[in-house]
Amino acid sequence: MKLWLLLGILSYLSYAISTSIDKYMMNHKYGVFRTNTVKMFFDGVILLIIGLIFFDLNFTPNIILWSLILGVIYALGGIIYFTVLKLKDVGQVIPYFQSSEILLVFVGSLLLFNEFVTIFNYFGVFLILIGVYAVLSETGIKFPKLDKAFFLVLLIVIIDVVYWLLVKKLLFDIKPINLAIMMYFSTTLILFVYQVLFRKQSLSSLISFKPKIPKIALAAFFGAMGTFLIYSALSIGDISKVYPIAGIQSVFIFIIASIFLKEKFYWHRMIGTVIVFAGIFLISL
Repeated sequence: MKLWLLLGILSYLSYAISTSIDKYMMNHKYGVFRTNTVKMFFDGVILLIIGLIFFDLNFTPNIILWSLILGVIYALGGIIYFTVLKLKDVGQVIPYFQSSEILLVFVGSLLLFNEFVTIFNYFGVFLILIGVYAVLSETGIKFPKLDKAFFLVLLIVIIDVVYWLLVKKLLFDIKPINLAIMMYFSTTLILFVYQVLFRKQSLSSLISFKPKIPKIALAAFFGAMGTFLIYSALSIGDISKVYPIAGIQSVFIFIIASIFLKEKFYWHRMIGTVIVFAGIFLISL
């Protein structure tokens, strides 16, 4: 198995676990903004510890500047993402916007980076899109309801496509661990400033929920590992191949949501799972 493919699969497994914990916290009325802020901080701390132990860290002014830009984009997407999680089942939300993201990131990578793809890769992306949609749908192939969640997801898609294409560009010159650490701390700073200035929350209100810390830290650990792994995959592989395997995240979330979150099981989602794996196989060729 190619290294970028292995790293990509492991990253989306980590993201799926983190996302499922996010949904659990939202179901138990954790504060959206406070939870996201603390989680981003923990993400940064976890990666900083890993970086200090295993890597040679180097934070230049250029890295800090670009990390602030990524932080703004990531923070905005995170705020909207947590809002959507309160409106839809976790097994629906992630596959819903990933199907659009996969297509747009794939097209964007070809336009911006002139990456080489084969007819098998095109067909693989097509299968992944169909598979993700099948895993998403509760009633089979059906256009999503045009509700508030739908339009919020479209906004997340636009934000995330910009984010991932920018990440790929930056990883040509910046090591994954350095970029990931600074991105998380930048996101934390931006979320904190946003809450203090616009939501009038004090520092004490952001750190006053100690009983919830273990679950937030657990979600942060898997989120941080997912980011480090996917950044590493993007640094050695083409984004036109690495990002489409995000379809497997919908598969992992479908399994986790069915088993642990007790969300309703549908057989056509299992069929979609098989289609996603077929698409990933073709992407890897």
